[in-house]
Amino acid sequence: MLKIGEFSKIAQVSIKTLRYYDQMGLLRPAHIDRYNGYRYYELSQLVQLNRILAFKDLDFSLEQIRELLKLDLSENALQNMLQEKAQALHQRIDNDHARLIRVENRLMNISGIANPNLSPVVLKSASQQLVASVRQVLPTAHALQHWKREQLEGIKRYLNGLGIAPAGTDILIYHQDDFRDIDLDVEVGTIIRDTQKQTKTVSGKSPFRIHSLAGAKQLATIIMTGDSSLVSASYASLTQWTQVNGFRPIGPWRELTFEPEHQDNPDVIEIQRPVINSIDFYQQTEENLMEPRIFTKPAFTLVGLRYFGKNEHQEISELWTKFNQRIQALGGLKSETGEAAIGLCIGPDEEHSDGSFEYVAGFPVTKVEEVPEGFVVRDVPEYTYAVFAHKGDLTSLGKTYEYIYECWLPQSGYQLADRIDFEYYDEEFKDFAPDSVFYIYVPVKKVN
Repeated sequence: MLKIGEFSKIAQVSIKTLRYYDQMGLLRPAHIDRYNGYRYYELSQLVQLNRILAFKDLDFSLEQIRELLKLDLSENALQNMLQEKAQALHQRIDNDHARLIRVENRLMNISGIANPNLSPVVLKSASQQLVASVRQVLPTAHALQHWKREQLEGIKRYLNGLGIAPAGTDILIYHQDDFRDIDLDVEVGTIIRDTQKQTKTVSGKSPFRIHSLAGAKQLATIIMTGDSSLVSASYASLTQWTQVNGFRPIGPWRELTFEPEHQDNPDVIEIQRPVINSIDFYQQTEENLMEPRIFTKPAFTLVGLRYFGKNEHQEISELWTKFNQRIQALGGLKSETGEAAIGLCIGPDEEHSDGSFEYVAGFPVTKVEEVPEGFVVRDVPEYTYAVFAHKGDLTSLGKTYEYIYECWLPQSGYQLADRIDFEYYDEEFKDFAPDSVFYIYVPVKKVN
């Protein structure tokens, strides 16, 4: 049998692709080691893989290929299917040609004069700012504007009660990369003047919180005024500029709304995105992938909220939002150690799972008492851990995990001691700002 890396080299197909074919049920490994998760393939499986690649080259979707592989097609049936595919491709070409004509006509109709309400993209920097805000997952995008107005009114009443004056700038933060009509993870707030007195003025029972918004060395920014129909165009322009100019985003979208000087004047909105030069990003990624610390951590008990699934729509981020909101409402957990927040990931025990896993966002406690409704308790035994530091933004986290499990572990002389790992968020974690750090604990044992 061949390890997945060896099979990948022979087949000239990436490891990521082989894993995806496994999830799709197209090409299962001949064997998966239940203790370390290693996938093994047989040379005879190259025949099946070549059939998949051949159908893919003919523009069949993976779902169609999965069904085709189940059938024992005759030569005539395959010929008819390919003829239908050829007709579909011809139709697509015709549709694209018609679309091209419409685009060219649109270009000819454009006067070439830029919209005066939409500025060019500009790179800026921003220092750390103090913000009074509230974060919530909204059911639909239609609820956003009403919720935003309601929360800003509440925040201003809250600050007025504390004797704190806002700086006059409201902020909206989108805590997800993709556009969504449902389940929007958003934060709305107002910037306040940064003083030592204010940083300590936080009510444990209020839904609002005062915290530091991380600064950014580079922000791609665009300004729009007045017409709300320009919002989509502004986001599109900023996204295109980032890609064309060799940058990549490293933080959530921000919308800053500035109070007009006169009541009759339109709002001025600045859309911002923290970015980094792509070359610098990959250099930093390489620097961050350092050798781990190896040490033993005693057993501990975790109390928190549970998620089970594949994290296909950033559900883990939403879980942390809900957990933080519950903790604020509860005023903390009884008997919590104060050590750190922990995200415990428990992998499936089955050989051929669908990729789902359990994730618990919580706090370690010295003893279990009065577990809040909806919370769960998980006991983690003592293990020897390899501990890796992840530095910087959320988008590069996948690279860190890839390094741990596909690069470091196979060459380390260690193997997994259990089907868990956990993320350890202490005071070094700054919500994925460029200088943010958290730690990934992987239980390991020496290979015999």
